[in-house]
Amino acid sequence: MAASLFTKMNQGVKIARNTVIQFVGKALSIILGVITLSLTTRYLGQIGYGYYTTVLVFLQFFAILMDFGLYLTLMREVNLEPEKENWIFNNVFTLRIISAIIILCLAPIVVIFFPYPAIVKWGIALTALAFIFSSLVQIFTALFQKRLAMAKVMLAEIFGRCIHLLFIILIIWLNGNLLTILTGNVLNAIIYFLALFIYARSFIKINLQFDFNYWKKIIQKTWPIAVGIIFNLIYFKTDTLILSVLKPAGDVGIYGAPYKFLEILAALPHLFLGLVLPILTITWAQKNLLEFRKIYQASFDFFALVGAPLIFGTLIIGTPVITLFAGPEFAASGPVLKILMVATVLIFFGTLFNYFIIAIDQQKKILKYFIITSILSVIGYLIFIPLYSYYGAAWLTVFSEAFIALMSFWLGWRLTKISLSLKIFLKIIPASLIMTLIIYLLKFLPVLPLIFIGIVVYGLLLILFKAISIDFIKNIFAKATVNEEPTLLNE
Repeated sequence: MAASLFTKMNQGVKIARNTVIQFVGKALSIILGVITLSLTTRYLGQIGYGYYTTVLVFLQFFAILMDFGLYLTLMREVNLEPEKENWIFNNVFTLRIISAIIILCLAPIVVIFFPYPAIVKWGIALTALAFIFSSLVQIFTALFQKRLAMAKVMLAEIFGRCIHLLFIILIIWLNGNLLTILTGNVLNAIIYFLALFIYARSFIKINLQFDFNYWKKIIQKTWPIAVGIIFNLIYFKTDTLILSVLKPAGDVGIYGAPYKFLEILAALPHLFLGLVLPILTITWAQKNLLEFRKIYQASFDFFALVGAPLIFGTLIIGTPVITLFAGPEFAASGPVLKILMVATVLIFFGTLFNYFIIAIDQQKKILKYFIITSILSVIGYLIFIPLYSYYGAAWLTVFSEAFIALMSFWLGWRLTKISLSLKIFLKIIPASLIMTLIIYLLKFLPVLPLIFIGIVVYGLLLILFKAISIDFIKNIFAKATVNEEPTLLNE
């Protein structure tokens, strides 16, 4: 079924259309999320938002332990055996429910031994419920990604964000505390889950399935991914946890506000690659190396296209952006945002190279590099956070993401000898630099118009330098099926 789907439809256009849907939906979600973030940071202030960040980071450790790589494994399994989709999903869904409840319920117990104020500990106990529902949302998302039907996921996410925003406005009006603010996270997660549950029932029968032999098989397949995710968490989140223990809550707030931007943007490559992974997996299994390399190259070019202006643009408007959205009290977060934006773009490429390795079923071989990165990062955090606080944490994050991206790329090349062309990349860089110069010359303008001008100028420069194909842009939005497959970017 999956093979016939990919032969009947134009893969490039279909991926692109669904990617556009995801990015438009994600853009609306991000706007709602940023407004919510702005209200939250301004209301809680540096110290209050530091507590808020501590609650979420602490729970994220347990959420990753619970994840066990089930999302990526489900993606591979239902594409390789589509006739068993219902049975596979229900087993993974049941396994996820059990693991989520067991592991996330440990968080309120473990936090007792941490030197946090009581309101943070109660906040962790409350917000654990949100993480349980969020973990189930991830499993449902795999079904929609397989069908390239992410519009419904985006609608569910946007609806949940709207309710969350309205709830935060109400709580601020009622002069609520940190716990009531955190209740909004729980409400958002429950609404998001229920919407996807209802949507999914239209094409799959959902029930609890307890095939323990299959669970054992799944765990055997997922443990390399799970170990990689755990060590990824160690270097991705330990900085904030160590900061919360060694430094005042205000420092955590200054670091947490720009880090939230990183977390939002870091979700984008997973949205895109969630659509690409099934095709990469199938083309590799079919030994269609030409198509495999084409998709890999297009993905690399796409992340370069998105990432370069983020880095260069933030150098000019990083501080105005953070003060606009988080408030003047977070002006000190501006330089941190500039550093973390470099880490964000490195995450784009690191995610691509890791998905590449998963597609060729060699995920076990990347584990040692995650372990090395985690060890080096933790040592670095313990040395530099006491000395340089959030600056030390930010630069160590850049180091960690650069190291794992480089190692992942090298491993993928060594295993497949598939290289990447820099032809498009070398057109993107000058376009980004010219855009940055124009932003610099117009920096007296308000931030939002400046961002809009930057986007327009950058887009025109990409067309001028022939870094993107106008024909492809037209094909993305064409209603009719095209017969000839366009490329994502100009070859």
